[in-house]
Amino acid sequence: MIDIHCHILYGVDDGSPDYETSCRMVDCLADEGVSAIIATPHYRHQMFSYPVQRIEDALTRLSAYAAGRHVTLFSGCEYHVNHDIFSHLESGRVHTLADSDYVLTEYSYTSDLARILDYTEELVMRGWRPIIAHAERYEVFQRRPRLAEEVIHQGAQIQVNADSVLGLDGRGMKKCALKLLDLGLVDYVASDAHDLDERAPHLEKCCSLIRKRYGEEAAKMLFETNPRKILM
Repeated sequence: MIDIHCHILYGVDDGSPDYETSCRMVDCLADEGVSAIIATPHYRHQMFSYPVQRIEDALTRLSAYAAGRHVTLFSGCEYHVNHDIFSHLESGRVHTLADSDYVLTEYSYTSDLARILDYTEELVMRGWRPIIAHAERYEVFQRRPRLAEEVIHQGAQIQVNADSVLGLDGRGMKKCALKLLDLGLVDYVASDAHDLDERAPHLEKCCSLIRKRYGEEAAKMLFETNPRKILM
C-alpha cells in the first residue's frame, strides 16, 4: 500500500511531536504493509506556516530510519486553500505530492461548493491535478454526496480517510465516506495519521473492509494503483 496523506514528520504541524513518535508511526505503517508514504505537513495561513527547513531536515532524518523498514518517504503538503496557493505552488514555496503535479487541497468544513469548484477549475487550468483531502468531512458532501461529481467533472480527484470509512471519526463521516465509495467517486484512501493514539494509522483494517465490501480490484485501486501514479 501507499499512503498519500500522512502527518508523519515531527515538529512541523499538529502531527507527530517528535522523532521517536515518527519512527513508531513508520513501524506501524510498515507492519500494515505500506511501502511508501507521502509526508503532508499542513500549510494554513496564520495557523500552520509550513517551515521548509524543519520539514526538509525531518524528512531527511526520518527517511534514513524508514529505509531500514523498506519504506520510502516522499515530500508533500496538505494545503488549506486560499488565494496564495497559485504563487506558492509555482514558486515551490510548498511541495506538491512527491513533487509531482498532484496537489492535496483542503478546505474549511463549511466551504460551499462554489468555492471548491472555483479553486479546482483554476488549479486545473494552471496545470495542477488537485486531490480533495478527506472529502467526507465537508458539509456540502455530507448533505449531498453526489455533488462530488461536479468537482470531479472540474478535474479533481477525491480522497477519503481510513478512519472515516471505519467509523472512527463519527457516524456522519462514515455515512458520507461509504456513500462516496458506493457511488464510485473515491480515488484514494489514506491514513491522515497524526500520531499513534487519537489519530493512528488504520490502513490495513480499512483495506480489509473495502476488500470485503467492494472487492479486491477496488481495494488495489484505492490503496496501490492510483497512489502509485502520483509517484511515477
